[in-house]
Amino acid sequence: MLHTGAAGLLELRCDMKRLAEGLYFFLKQRHWIQTERTRQVFSRLQPGTIRQTEEAVDLYYIHLIKRSIVLFVLVVSVSGLLLVRQAAESGQGIHLTRSDYGEEEDVYHLVYQDSKQEQQELSITLAPVEYSPDELRDQFRQGFLCLEQALPGENPSLDQITQNLRLLTAIPGSGLSVSWSSDDHELLEENGTVKNEEITKAQQVRLLLELSYGEQTESREYELTILPAVLTREEEQKRQLRMELEQLLQESRYEKEVYLPPAIQGVELREAGSAASRIWIILPVGFGMIGLLWLRQREALYRRLKQRKQELEQAYPYFVNQLLLYTGAGATVKGALERIIRQLEQKGKGGESLYQELMIMRNETGSGITQEQAYINLGKRVALLPYMKLTSLLAQQQRKGAGSLALPLEEEEHLAFERRKERARRAGEEAGTRLLLPMILLMVLSMLVVVCPALMNFM
Repeated sequence: MLHTGAAGLLELRCDMKRLAEGLYFFLKQRHWIQTERTRQVFSRLQPGTIRQTEEAVDLYYIHLIKRSIVLFVLVVSVSGLLLVRQAAESGQGIHLTRSDYGEEEDVYHLVYQDSKQEQQELSITLAPVEYSPDELRDQFRQGFLCLEQALPGENPSLDQITQNLRLLTAIPGSGLSVSWSSDDHELLEENGTVKNEEITKAQQVRLLLELSYGEQTESREYELTILPAVLTREEEQKRQLRMELEQLLQESRYEKEVYLPPAIQGVELREAGSAASRIWIILPVGFGMIGLLWLRQREALYRRLKQRKQELEQAYPYFVNQLLLYTGAGATVKGALERIIRQLEQKGKGGESLYQELMIMRNETGSGITQEQAYINLGKRVALLPYMKLTSLLAQQQRKGAGSLALPLEEEEHLAFERRKERARRAGEEAGTRLLLPMILLMVLSMLVVVCPALMNFM
């Protein structure tokens, strides 16, 4: 069977290819397909003889027509199926689905043809499904049962209430509306909160429960017994203190200034925002600020060190270039360094760190230190590998006294400029990375500007 299916598929493909070829040559003979421009494109893409180009163009159009035929058949088939389905459904009517019990209405849009054979639109509102009278009585019964089971909450019964009640405000999936009301809001609120801290004996409260569905309403009333709250020792102490304070405030209600004793029932009182309480806020904040100050100063020091290092690295190519220029012109190393110092002195900003280090080196040589040792000290103070390498070359030339510095300085100058280009490339990459966070923030803000109004309108 598999062999038969594969053979049938192969035969279908051959028939499709023959159909596409016949249709192509038919359209070509009647000049309904212009192939001249396509032939020029293929002659550039696939250089060859004229016959090869013609064959490539023919294959191109045949393949294109073949795919068009397949797509045409698919479109016609789907359209036919839709027409058949519409014809079948037209004789069976329209099937609409109502929303569940208690949900919102649905709006359906219908179309029809009027007496002038013009298409018109008609909108109808479909109300949610409703209960039959027997189903509604059963729903009321089940609703009361569900709410009564949850009503006591963590209390043992409705005759021994010491904690809050659990008053459900909805019964999922039923469509019933739930309403609670209490005849004494000072003891029991409509959300189930029990206020029994101030009572000293049991109190009776009536709680009314109403269930409604459309115009149908049923209600039940419950007799509740609220007992005094079971307080811990700390809670009882707090209640006694509150009662004493309320009595004092009541007695002094005609006085503008109210005086409270420092102690009530042996318990000392003080204002929450007094100076003693503020100390425990000021001390940690003060020590924290001192710690931040130390961290800030250390960060500033490291920043200055980093800036000095960057300035020396940026000045190094200039330093090597000038040193090569003056020594190549016949000046000694000491004379070249003197000229570089004078240039940096006139230049001002841009080479202050290098100028300071060279001035220290000149002062050392003036105080009796040899030039070789002064060069070595310069490399140690700067503590950068290029400077240490250069000062080592200068010290070696000073020690041996023979040989030319031209070739080593030229190599060092080339390396210095290569490092300079590398630093510039790295700085560019870091700048792009720093811009990434602002770009993300701007993108988020733009999205909020676009999305928030849409969400607000939707809600």
